[in-house]
Amino acid sequence: MQSILRGGNRVLISRSMNVYTNLALERYLAENIKHQPKTRLLLLWRNKPCVVIGRYQNPFIECDIKYLGEKQIDLARRYSGGGTCYHDLGNLNITVLTTREDYNRKKNLQWITSTVNKAFNLTLYVTERDDIFLDAYKVTGSASRLERLYAYHHFTLLINADLNELRRSLKSNDRRHITSKATSSVPSSVLNLSDRNNSITYEKTIELLIKKFFEWNNEKNTSNYDYIDPLLYYEQIKNFENELKSEKFLHQATPPFVYTIEYKKQKIEMFVTNGIITSIKGDDIIIEKQNLLGKLFHVVYDNIKKINTNSLSK
Repeated sequence: MQSILRGGNRVLISRSMNVYTNLALERYLAENIKHQPKTRLLLLWRNKPCVVIGRYQNPFIECDIKYLGEKQIDLARRYSGGGTCYHDLGNLNITVLTTREDYNRKKNLQWITSTVNKAFNLTLYVTERDDIFLDAYKVTGSASRLERLYAYHHFTLLINADLNELRRSLKSNDRRHITSKATSSVPSSVLNLSDRNNSITYEKTIELLIKKFFEWNNEKNTSNYDYIDPLLYYEQIKNFENELKSEKFLHQATPPFVYTIEYKKQKIEMFVTNGIITSIKGDDIIIEKQNLLGKLFHVVYDNIKKINTNSLSK
């Protein structure tokens, strides 16, 4: 891995389509780039269908947990903030990794919009929220992680993603039941770039970004890019990957929230901290109380939904 992190500007294209592996690789590269001054890395990657929530979000607000399970769509929490994204093979993920001193979010977004606009005759623009839109449609979200010595900024490009699956996966029926200070995603209408220009493909976009990244950074060595298999570096990234897959990171890192249902015309409030139901108000008529209090919310979620469903049917 150290050879990949040598000084200078470089492009890496991940061969993995596993969201946990790619997020782990991204984090490992970021933490090690601080040892490489005057280095800027561009990491390009894509995943099989998955939903990725921001570091400070509540998954039950952001997506349909049950549907994801039924469709075997992975759910991941990333290390950066921001909102929720749906990924599939038609969605290109782009990460710019630098030292903290060299971090420039606006510059990154301006580079991607000008590059794509010129190549494909489009009119992408950057919003005040650092999203990229095409007319009234969102084509990318943007998030960052900033540490003392390193930073990375990542965003997506909807090229030819399954937008019906995107909308269905991100449809949450639990949003109205939850009160929380967790970061909430801002809903937007979305569009694939290929819907406006059918010549745009994943392969063409990859080729374009590699070329323009080197031009942007005045890098003369335009062969300084590699397709890599992150699993070859498993020992370096395994701790991050294991954390990303863990129950503790995905569910117990959820900011505190209150889940409210109605049972036999009585309001029931479940207070959840660190993913655990710590107290229940209005619980005197719930015979299931002993099976809920002190339990991990996501573990007893199906039982809670049954209580709520039963109340609605009466």
